[in-house]
Amino acid sequence: MSITNQRILIIGGSSGMGLASAKRLVHAGADVFIAGRDVARLDAAVASLGGKATGIAADFTDRASLESLMRRIDRLDHLVLAASGAAAWGPFAQLPVETLRNALNTKLIGYWQSLQAALPILRKDGSVVFMTGAASRVAMIGTAGLAAVNGGITQMAQTLAKELAPLRVNVVSPGLVDTPAYDGLPAEAKAGMFAGAAKSLPVGRTGEPDDIAKCVEMLVSNSFATGMLLDIDGGARTPL
Repeated sequence: MSITNQRILIIGGSSGMGLASAKRLVHAGADVFIAGRDVARLDAAVASLGGKATGIAADFTDRASLESLMRRIDRLDHLVLAASGAAAWGPFAQLPVETLRNALNTKLIGYWQSLQAALPILRKDGSVVFMTGAASRVAMIGTAGLAAVNGGITQMAQTLAKELAPLRVNVVSPGLVDTPAYDGLPAEAKAGMFAGAAKSLPVGRTGEPDDIAKCVEMLVSNSFATGMLLDIDGGARTPL
């Protein structure tokens, strides 16, 4: 299915996997809107796309901001939810419930209300792509909070694939991908973490944003794809 001239909104499209997805979809001829909270980052993202996308400042944790965003866009063929919420890392026994609640209130509820706000302008047989994370399906110590948030999104999305049909609803679950989300780590610690992860994966490397963007493009453009969960994690779930 050609997506030329189709209107696609990427919430969380100003950096990382969201921006990589925007680049692919722009290249495929789509009219792409990217939304995020940081105006400077949005402007830089639009510039990197050659001015072929529209950046709109919006907060996916705020319903009024989302409704304003949808009014400005007016109509959509596809919605990609790639925004990151508050982190809920840490050992289960020490993780404060407020940290988990904050993560749920940002990413899970942010995705929920983003789709609710978009439904009135979203083409009935268009598509939605939710971006989650491998921690929801790979048992890793210290990621129970991430698993709760992303696992909830996955189950919600697969239910919505039936409830909202013929709207197509799919999930992309990335593994460890080199994005600005990890730039807060000391350089040596980040390099060690990525090198260790690469050795443990069948593909021998960690992910790049474009690895994930290829999956987003496929799900948006394939009219036979719905209710899917794509683990794009370098084989992290492969039993060895």
